[in-house]
Amino acid sequence: MTPHVLCIDVGGPAKIGWADDTGETGAGPELGAALDRAAALLRDGHPLALGFEAPIWTPRREELARITGRRGGIETTFNRAWSAGAGTGALGAALALMPWSFARLRKTAGPVIVTINLARFRAGEASLFVWEAFVSGLGKGTSHHDDALLAVQAFVARWPSLTSDILPEPALNHAVSAALASGLRVEVAEIAMPAVVVGVTPMTVADPART
Repeated sequence: MTPHVLCIDVGGPAKIGWADDTGETGAGPELGAALDRAAALLRDGHPLALGFEAPIWTPRREELARITGRRGGIETTFNRAWSAGAGTGALGAALALMPWSFARLRKTAGPVIVTINLARFRAGEASLFVWEAFVSGLGKGTSHHDDALLAVQAFVARWPSLTSDILPEPALNHAVSAALASGLRVEVAEIAMPAVVVGVTPMTVADPART
């Protein structure tokens, strides 16, 4: 089953933007209603792919000199490390926004099963899939909800043959921590796994098929 896709461009309450695969977009004041609609779909058995435009996992590395280094892939291509100023600011906001979002989903959908493992989601073992959107540089839109919409369009265009734009490595997954704290059901082992990262590139932005 094709999932409903919702992405949140993460920031403080005044800088949140969101979009879904129906073309709906909005800002922070409308986010709760968007999550309620998504939660109603979850409650009725429809899968949801929820993205956050922020680093939602950080590397676990043995070499001290590399602990804040780029995660590779699209971060290397665009020279945008998760630990740079914009990345750490978004991560900090996400640490507060993710549990708020998950609690809002749980209020309507109940303690659904969540995963950051794409294989488990495709197999129907979880109804909520959490992913990371990467929108940076020339790939960005003109507003926060534009960035969220671009990420949704990238996800939809690549589904179901979706792969991560950052290769996996040992990780600390903050989305899994937030899901656990919010009362959702998730495999505890996933806390040590990276999330799938879906990047928006300048080519995506220039593609008229996205509009």
